[in-house]
Amino acid sequence: MSTEVLYRKWRPRSFADLAGQEGVVRALTNAMSSAKVAHAYLFSGPRGTGKTTTGRLLAKALNCAELEHGEACNTCDSCQAYLAGRALDLVELDAASNRGIDEIRNLREKANFAPAAGADAYKVYLVDEVHMLTEPAFNALLKTLEEPPPYVVFVLATTEAHKVPATVISRCQRFDFRRIPLAAVVERLSYIAGQEEIECPQEGMEVIGRTATGSLRDAINLLEQLVDSYGKTLSLEQVREGLGLVVDARSAELSVHALQGELGQGLALISAVRDDGLDLRQFQRQVVAHLRGLLLVKADAPPAEAWSDEQIEEMRGRVADVPTERIIKALHAFGEADLRADPLSPLPLELALASTTLTPVAPAVTRAESAAAPPSQPPPRASKPPAKPQARSEAAPTPTPVAAKEAAPPSEPPPRASKPQARSEAAPLSTPVAAKAEAPAPAATEEAGVVDGAQEEVAPLLAEARTRWPEIYQRAREHNYRTGALLNSGCGIIQASEGEIVFGFRHNMHLDRMQGDGGENLQALQRAVDDVLGAGRTVRCVLEPNVTVERPPRGGHLVRAVEELGGRVLSDDG
Repeated sequence: MSTEVLYRKWRPRSFADLAGQEGVVRALTNAMSSAKVAHAYLFSGPRGTGKTTTGRLLAKALNCAELEHGEACNTCDSCQAYLAGRALDLVELDAASNRGIDEIRNLREKANFAPAAGADAYKVYLVDEVHMLTEPAFNALLKTLEEPPPYVVFVLATTEAHKVPATVISRCQRFDFRRIPLAAVVERLSYIAGQEEIECPQEGMEVIGRTATGSLRDAINLLEQLVDSYGKTLSLEQVREGLGLVVDARSAELSVHALQGELGQGLALISAVRDDGLDLRQFQRQVVAHLRGLLLVKADAPPAEAWSDEQIEEMRGRVADVPTERIIKALHAFGEADLRADPLSPLPLELALASTTLTPVAPAVTRAESAAAPPSQPPPRASKPPAKPQARSEAAPTPTPVAAKEAAPPSEPPPRASKPQARSEAAPLSTPVAAKAEAPAPAATEEAGVVDGAQEEVAPLLAEARTRWPEIYQRAREHNYRTGALLNSGCGIIQASEGEIVFGFRHNMHLDRMQGDGGENLQALQRAVDDVLGAGRTVRCVLEPNVTVERPPRGGHLVRAVEELGGRVLSDDG
């Protein structure tokens, strides 16, 4: 009875037998044919892609007596010794268990000895998992690796090339081994199955190849495991069952429950799966695979290799009324469910189901409706409906506090009814501000769309608003202190009318912050304007680099107390 496993029994005996590494094979055979062999090679790539096997084939070809087109003959004494595993000039070293500096020093000493096969032979050192060497060991290898004896060739193999120092990589010819394509894996498996008298359908071979994820050694091991379980005659159902790929129909049901927002039914199904003793991690993978299929069907790119035409049509009907966003949400939720800590707990799956079902079903429709809305709608920061100014003009005969203030002469600022009588004695301090307001900038007049005949009507409103700026600032600061800080950062009132008051900001940064933060600053400013000037004016903020900056009262509560007692604040120049 043979105890040799299949992947060792059917190792490639020539470069032509290497599956899926055509570029590496072409480079090495050309180097052998032209006798331009490097002194050191670095083979990197995933497991089971042929790195160690290629190193052995290279060593056999270097010492072959009848080399032809870069391939060893496999008939001479040297090739027979390599095939039997008794070649003395091939030294294999496992760096995972011989990773210290002492082992590398021993290697350096033995490298000085001539090959056992004679003066024309090569001694090949094959170091597996070379990235496991320690830093001192790498440093001890550098000099020998750069200038070895003329009869020595190093072959370094690793699955993690990024852990190999750059000083080592630069001294080697590097070959990157790729994952073996599915077609090459299936072809090699079919060849081995034919030699071993194993019957397996082509679909079964493809399932084995996909499960191996590009590793031929894994694929051969899986084939041997299936033969041990079911015999040498395999069916597709046996392959799926042996690899744990039998799809539970409840995985599709759970996907539908998640997409339809059926939380109760989905939780009951997860509990039933747990009570039946199924592997929840495998069940999770099946749910994710089914959701992925639904997404591909929704995008008109069905995965034909996994489902039949009838199944695809059924899936297309299930997702006809389901938004793509819901499918993506479900994929994220179930794909990120972490069952590693406790594979027996259904809680991660239940949380994934809950997070999916509690999501609104039709976000795409909401976006379509918002896209169909007319672009002339007011921005979100406008807290008053657009028809408000028109309503005020229709109700003009009704006297309002603002209309009463408009009747005052432009040169006399209106009294401050909200402040104590002592504050009125300091009113002359605001006269320069009112004087500036009487002659608004042409840009502001043009922006307001006011003709010459209406100039006298706008000026008093603007003067009043500017005069009561300290009150607006104080009220805004009480509502939101951040809003007060922004108003104190280069801001002024540039326009005022019956239905709107416009604040100009000198810097774009402050304007962006006023309009951002979820609209909190605009809401605080709107409330401040309503408190001071009366309700009905919509607040709007614009960029105006040449704005006349309004400054809030200085000195805090102490200065305000002095003013209320009849004191007067001097200017900065005394």
